[in-house]
Amino acid sequence: MTFLDRGKIKKHGMLLDRPVDNDSRCRECGGACCRAFISVRLSWPEYELLREMGATRLDFSLCGRHALIIENGCEFLSEGRCTIYLNRPETCRRFYCKDD
Repeated sequence: MTFLDRGKIKKHGMLLDRPVDNDSRCRECGGACCRAFISVRLSWPEYELLREMGATRLDFSLCGRHALIIENGCEFLSEGRCTIYLNRPETCRRFYCKDD
């Protein structure tokens, strides 16, 4: 998948097999991926945790594909940083992007 961040630099995003923590690119990007997608899929435990943390943009589904809606920016993004970094969903932990 590809997306454009605010500076119109084309990025290529991918889900890795393992989580990525404290990567320098994530500290410098300003949360481009947190604004570039419609939603993040959640497991039931992730859904419950985010609900307990006050998430207001959760999508519950009877078919099991719960989501956090991040279209137009994730509600947990503040000043370009993830405010729930240690508790972020697995999809967010595994997401990585690079310049095309």
